[in-house]
Amino acid sequence: MRAPRTPHRHRLDGLPIGLAAGVLALAAAALGSPAAAALPTVDVVDNGHFNQGNRMVAWNCESGLVLPPSDAFGELAGYPTDVSFAGCTQTVTVEPNSTYRLSARVKGPYVFAGVTGSGTADVALWSNETDWNTLNGTVTTGPNTRTLTVYFHGWYQQGPYRISAFELWGPGQPQATCSPIPLDNTQPPSADPCYLTPTPRPSWTPAPTET
Repeated sequence: MRAPRTPHRHRLDGLPIGLAAGVLALAAAALGSPAAAALPTVDVVDNGHFNQGNRMVAWNCESGLVLPPSDAFGELAGYPTDVSFAGCTQTVTVEPNSTYRLSARVKGPYVFAGVTGSGTADVALWSNETDWNTLNGTVTTGPNTRTLTVYFHGWYQQGPYRISAFELWGPGQPQATCSPIPLDNTQPPSADPCYLTPTPRPSWTPAPTET
């Protein structure tokens, strides 16, 4: 009497289920997990509207940056000299192989805004307008890019400039939200500052939150 045959496992596209599952797992890893692709589109710049704490919270600034009069809440004024751009920088966290939209609302002679970092092409924008205007650019990160440096500044021995918003929209983790400091600055900033989700000013249209 012949011994009973050991039943074969069912096949998927000609492969045993166990092997097929392994192939599918490798393909999913190569394409990236759904969770990694589901990051929301956010503004990755902290205090990009200069309306939290002392207005320069989260920024590393040179000399020559001052707060305009109280009616200019949420703005910074830069006064370049022969040795200073009167600018600020900030390191932001980004995702590899991603596209970000840079926007800055500025006015004044020779005011610059941009992004620099490893694994991506630098983006440098500038204007020389006497009225408020918006600088827009696109930033694409490389396969190993995890951080970028954003910056704005004036130019040596040129007139003063102003900036009221700097945004970099793309994949990232949502930031904490909190109430802005009062317009009359009667309360001191928090010892542990949190940062605002940008609130558009009446004449300012922020970068689109593309999905």
